[in-house]
Amino acid sequence: MPGPREVELSLDGRVATLRLNRPERLNAISQSLMDALGDALDVIDAQPDCRVIVLGGNGRAFSAGGDLTEFLGRLRANDPAGLTAFVGQVTRTLSRLEDNPRPVIAAVNGVAVAGGLELILCCDIVVAARGAMIGDGHLTYGVLPGGGSAVRLIRKVPANVATRLLLTGDLVPAEELRDHGLVNEVVDADRLDRHVAELAERIARLSPRALAEVKRVARRAAELPVAEGLRLEHEAFGAYADSPDLAEGLAAFEERRRPEFPPAARGEGRR
Repeated sequence: MPGPREVELSLDGRVATLRLNRPERLNAISQSLMDALGDALDVIDAQPDCRVIVLGGNGRAFSAGGDLTEFLGRLRANDPAGLTAFVGQVTRTLSRLEDNPRPVIAAVNGVAVAGGLELILCCDIVVAARGAMIGDGHLTYGVLPGGGSAVRLIRKVPANVATRLLLTGDLVPAEELRDHGLVNEVVDADRLDRHVAELAERIARLSPRALAEVKRVARRAAELPVAEGLRLEHEAFGAYADSPDLAEGLAAFEERRRPEFPPAARGEGRR
């Protein structure tokens, strides 16, 4: 009889919640967990009403990173190519999370190291429980990053902060990384789920087309000269100007009511 899914997915109105579900292994990232995360993203992509994704972990950890026992098994089976292929799957799956047109909120309930940090780096907003410890940690056991920390971390925090985390393996409190901009908010552990749920619901009331476009433009513009970024923003506005969401938003303003935005068509925001 199959065991529980290693990623739990719940759909509640316009919010999808993903929970890594290997608490006995501190939500270590295994082949089956990556398979389950990919499957869950497939389900979310087929839900036109879903507007926000929340990612958290069951138990006392967010994620302790790659399952090193599984890594060892592949090496002992003389299968470094299989290990490399798995790391490629991690890269692709995390990029799917990062590239999703919906805002993604990380609810960091506990330790997040190595692959756990790499998951955080693919989220748009990070809310952490007070005292949660976060770091890269790959080099502690002679492992190279494979899910993006050597690429994304230095884009999220000052370079000297990124290199310290990458080169030492140190874990630091979420409060410190809030000061450096990686973590948006730190809240008491017993308030984390409620706080994130309220934040997700607030975002989910906004236009899904506008959310997707702002996310797309902001990410692309970060790598462009200012003039090109402004051109991209102007083009996005032009494409959005005849959208039903803009019409609804302005009508709601005129009528002094809350807008009721329609679902986005599948694939919107992926240009």
